[in-house]
Amino acid sequence: MLKWLKRVIYTILVLFFLAVGVFFAIRNPQLIDLDLVFWKGPQLSIALYIILSFTFGACVALLVSSVTYLRSDRKIKVLNRRYEKARDEIDALRKASITKELSVGKE
Repeated sequence: MLKWLKRVIYTILVLFFLAVGVFFAIRNPQLIDLDLVFWKGPQLSIALYIILSFTFGACVALLVSSVTYLRSDRKIKVLNRRYEKARDEIDALRKASITKELSVGKE
């Protein structure tokens, strides 16, 4: 029911940040040189450098979170295997106790 509201809010947020980015790029057209310690970048606008750094940061965050996701996914699989094994063992013990009770009852 609230999925449409969530989509509307996300759309509004994306449009807002897109508008802020476009406004920032229009208001800051000057070119700068990016000078890192071992590398000197080409002369580009401030907005482009900010967009590139944001994109790079988002990619790094995505990689880091994917490692965490893969670890937790692996852990879930291991725990599911343990659960299945324990459940099978409990079922076997229940069957064994029922069989024992039936054999004792026949005597």
